[in-house]
Amino acid sequence: MAILEVKNLKAYYITHKYGRSSTVRAVDGVSFEVNKNEIYGIAGESGCGKSTLLKAVSGLVKPPLQILDGEVSYNFSDESLNILSLNDDRQRRRLRGVRISLIPQGSMSVLNPVRRIRKSFEDVVYAHLDVSESEFEEMVRDHLQALGLDWTVMHTYPHQLSGGMRQRITIALSTILRPDIIFADEPTTALDVVVQRGVVQLIKKIKEEQQNTLILVTHDMSIHANLCDRLAVMYAGEIVEEGDVQTLFSNPKHPYTSMLLNSLPRVGDSSPRASAPGAPPSLVDPPPGCRFHPRCPFAMERCRKEAPLLRDVGNRHRVACFLQEGGQ
Repeated sequence: MAILEVKNLKAYYITHKYGRSSTVRAVDGVSFEVNKNEIYGIAGESGCGKSTLLKAVSGLVKPPLQILDGEVSYNFSDESLNILSLNDDRQRRRLRGVRISLIPQGSMSVLNPVRRIRKSFEDVVYAHLDVSESEFEEMVRDHLQALGLDWTVMHTYPHQLSGGMRQRITIALSTILRPDIIFADEPTTALDVVVQRGVVQLIKKIKEEQQNTLILVTHDMSIHANLCDRLAVMYAGEIVEEGDVQTLFSNPKHPYTSMLLNSLPRVGDSSPRASAPGAPPSLVDPPPGCRFHPRCPFAMERCRKEAPLLRDVGNRHRVACFLQEGGQ
């Protein structure tokens, strides 16, 4: 069952400065579904719209970001709702932490540098639950112990912890209320490889214990390969390919996906790795037709004029590329 359904979502950054208007088409007509208890990955280069998509579907929309079109529907066990139709901040606040939760990019985006870690947990728990201090301590102690964290971290300030420990605390803070859906935005950014492995294992452990749904945004394809059930590849504000991880990694259909995978290092292979030529286009004025055609070695005349639709090529594998039409 789909717990999240996104249909034709358009989220633009619209600014007005010095008498001129500028529109960044960060998310432009994106549609996808996420199943219950699934780990769904979103990949792509920096600036392709991954984080903006996460903000839009989690209801964190503030100017200059605006939703111009689309639906974001949640189907929880006891209620269904379109989060974009909620005009009351109190309704959105009721969902955050309990129904949906966000692991942001960078732990210091969450942890207040002049307050102890305990205060951050108190803010989250007391905002949603009416519990006594002893009940609060028992709840948090059990949660930290289940994640392999010591209670003593509650008395520290963020600057007294390492980057990896702060990120683990942020993950614990985001999952203390056992939300139905967890959004993780680049949770391993700026961490070394060893610490990244620990963070990935912690996320997987929480997913297995709480049986929730995880939507993971990262440009690191190796993390997607280790964690995700299905993967969507974004380019210039659009999804260009989607499928289960095993199929997508073994048989990519879109040239951009193939280039992303071919750029990954291989164990025992010291030869140079090739990546996609050129650079991503500006989302203020994206190219006509297929947005990848200026960098695509297989581009045809049709690609320069007509935008391909995201079509099913079998086994829930969707691709937006004219090369996959008509058996070409």
